[in-house]
Amino acid sequence: MARYGRPASVVVIRLRLTPPGSADRIAARVGEIVRFHARETDRVTRAAADRFHVLLPETEEAEAETLIERVRTECADQVAGRLGADLRVVGAAASPSQGETLHDALRAAQVAVGAA
Repeated sequence: MARYGRPASVVVIRLRLTPPGSADRIAARVGEIVRFHARETDRVTRAAADRFHVLLPETEEAEAETLIERVRTECADQVAGRLGADLRVVGAAASPSQGETLHDALRAAQVAVGAA
């Protein structure tokens, strides 16, 4: 983070579901998976019916990508196709560049996930 000179990253995880509107049925399970793979110091929130945000202090962007891969893998193993919906998990991580804020990084991750 720019103020303290310490690394931080944000992750946006979005659920792509068929049929549309089935997010509420599986979001609780996906949330459990995200929280399981997050560290105690990370902050996880469900930002929308089909989207989670994670703040990862003391984490470089490349390290944050690891969280996305773990969540994607476990969701494929534990959730996809099991609750009456086809699930694809997309995610993006971002860290603020010099002079940027975490909010800027969040917007960049949101744009990247929207394009996925």
